[in-house]
Amino acid sequence: MAGRYEFQFATKIIYGRDSSQQLAELISGFGLKNIQIITDKGLVKAGTAEKIIGLLKPSGVRTVLFDKVEYNPTVTTVDAAKEQFVNEKCDGVVAVGGGSPMDAGKSVGVLRTNPGSAADYLGINKVKSIGVPVICLPTTSGTSAEITDIAVLSQPEKKTKLGIRSPYIAPTVAILDPLLTFTLPPAPTRESGLDALAHAIESYICLNAWVPTETLTIKGIELIGRHLRMATYNGMDYEARDGMMMGSLLAGMGLHTTWTNLVHAITGPLGGFYNLPHGAANAIVLPHAMRFLLPAAVSKFATIAKALGERVDHLSERQAAERAIDAVEQLSRDVGMPKGLSTYGVKEPDLPKLAETISGSMILPLAPRLATVKDILEICKAAL
Repeated sequence: MAGRYEFQFATKIIYGRDSSQQLAELISGFGLKNIQIITDKGLVKAGTAEKIIGLLKPSGVRTVLFDKVEYNPTVTTVDAAKEQFVNEKCDGVVAVGGGSPMDAGKSVGVLRTNPGSAADYLGINKVKSIGVPVICLPTTSGTSAEITDIAVLSQPEKKTKLGIRSPYIAPTVAILDPLLTFTLPPAPTRESGLDALAHAIESYICLNAWVPTETLTIKGIELIGRHLRMATYNGMDYEARDGMMMGSLLAGMGLHTTWTNLVHAITGPLGGFYNLPHGAANAIVLPHAMRFLLPAAVSKFATIAKALGERVDHLSERQAAERAIDAVEQLSRDVGMPKGLSTYGVKEPDLPKLAETISGSMILPLAPRLATVKDILEICKAAL
């Protein structure tokens, strides 16, 4: 192993059944009195937002609800949430939900102490001041936004999705309570779970990977492969929900250090242009990207196949590696994932221009095999 590596987390992680019950104690420890709850209307309807607010009532903490977050949160929405935060004199954020509410909440946290609009901070290390405390409670097992130092926001007028990336945007605390995922319906369960699988696989094969990240992500792959089917079809199964939440966390711990590569390089621009659901896009593109990358990471793909439960003892390493792609495709079929991007409105005539945009992605060179514009176009066509 050569090179220089770093591994650091700014976020405190609290994990386990009923760990959400510690929320009031945490907020009291920070000395916070006025909390903005950032979530979406689906979680309000499901009663999850009310449950979180109820945890804070006995402590006398005042709460203000912002529930307008979309599944691809926009700069405009984040700016509106920040305006409410300021007007209501809030001093901390509790973000409840999947990646969208958590990314919105993380953004509000830094906007309170950094002037201007969220659009001003899209990019790397543009945030200059530490934000207010942000506590994330994920209700999905997939995005790992509760521990990462990036918040991805959309600009619909430009048809783009970009990230605010800064150590300051990482949440202060992540509370991972598997019980909060019990109300998640099958479709977002499978999409967020396959998103987590994409994170784990991309981190594992990334050129930035090293022993600690590989150890985390291969275990994440194993857990997701073992538990996603049950979590999708029997969402009240605690072992399955716990396994998925842990698998997603391990994947996130890996990608936080290594970053992603080919899959996310493709789905970021696609998602911005078509307003695609992020998890679904990653799930569909993943096996096609893997097929392109396999020749440059045969040994790692063989290990992925084993982690996903494939019997490879009597196969050559190359044959075992191919089983990894088979296993990912079978898992997607088993949980009922739509087969193609065209299901979500992606059109072939748009792909050449998008492939040009994708080819300029800063994460593309982190893949073990560098994709040209032509390669990217072929992968996108195969994923249609």
